[in-house]
Amino acid sequence: MSKPAAAPAAAVAATPKGKKKIVVLLIVLGIVGAEWAAAYFLLPGAPVTQASDASDHDADASGDAAEGGDEAGQDKSGHEKKPGHGEKGEEKPKKPKSDSEEVDLGEYTITSYQPTSSTTMFINFRLYGTILRKQTGEFTERLEASKNRVRDNIITIVRSAEVADLTDAGLGLIKRKILETTNKTLGKPLLKEVVFSDFSYVEQ
Repeated sequence: MSKPAAAPAAAVAATPKGKKKIVVLLIVLGIVGAEWAAAYFLLPGAPVTQASDASDHDADASGDAAEGGDEAGQDKSGHEKKPGHGEKGEEKPKKPKSDSEEVDLGEYTITSYQPTSSTTMFINFRLYGTILRKQTGEFTERLEASKNRVRDNIITIVRSAEVADLTDAGLGLIKRKILETTNKTLGKPLLKEVVFSDFSYVEQ
């Protein structure tokens, strides 16, 4: 009973319409297969290409950095470079902040009696002077030769000063007198300025 049913199917397959359907089906399958093949080979390849390009770029950058480091430390002959003029490794000589220098002229404790007011003044201070650095040697030599006269002159000036001069905030008149008298004693205007430190004045 099954054999008679197979005969019509073979007859249908052998007809021209059946052949056309098979050909169309094969063409559709071929097109779909070609699209899948193109998608498989093209789409996965793009990220791989980008990754390889990025890795190549990183390798080139690391290679350039290594070459740059070698060039920074060595010259073309392979010798190590040393800091030269104008380079960061060279320390420039420090210039002195000023061409002046401060010298110590001593500490003073002076007692002065004022007959007009029947009072006694007690004056304490330390005196400094300013000279040029290039004249330090000459100043030291001249001061050593006449230090007693310089000190006596300073004591005399302060002791004979008026109360108004001693209470002056800047002690301007006393400074000018000490400066002028000291330079005359030294025999040359080496002293440029005098400065009082820890000045105290008490009248009893």
